Amino acid sequence: MSIKENKALVRRYFEDAPYNPDACDEIFAPSFQFHTILRASVTPQVIECTPQSEKAAYERHKSVWGGWHITIVEMIAEGDRVMVRWTSHGTHQGESRGLPPTGKQVTNSGINIFRIADGKIAEVWDIHDRLWVWQQLGVLPELKEAIAKAREAMLSQQNGKTE
Repeated sequence: MSIKENKALVRRYFEDAPYNPDACDEIFAPSFQFHTILRASVTPQVIECTPQSEKAAYERHKSVWGGWHITIVEMIAEGDRVMVRWTSHGTHQGESRGLPPTGKQVTNSGINIFRIADGKIAEVWDIHDRLWVWQQLGVLPELKEAIAKAREAMLSQQNGKTE
């Protein structure tokens, strides 16, 4: 496929598949790998996916994030790879990772890299700012506040040991 065709395929990942489940059968390989960092882990995981599992993932995502929409900010392609920088918006209306709905509007951003093989998405690398999402939901403090508290605790510990 040409670079232009690869970019058009990936654009469907963001603009068609979330709203038209049948598009998943057209854009994804029968089995593909999704590389991501889940939950609080810092170790990337590789998830074996299918078009059916991706349909279910889109439905779960839409049930958690009401009014969810995603915007492609930038798309770059070379060879069999396409990189997309994106921003998404939604309202937290469903349980997520054990957190009940907060009703808060959330903005997120990330970068996905896609590998295309035989006209289908064969591999996805997903990197997005989970910390920012948890901060917007009120689960985690702002970084400046967290660093100040950690610094205070460390200094207090150090002072306690030297006396």
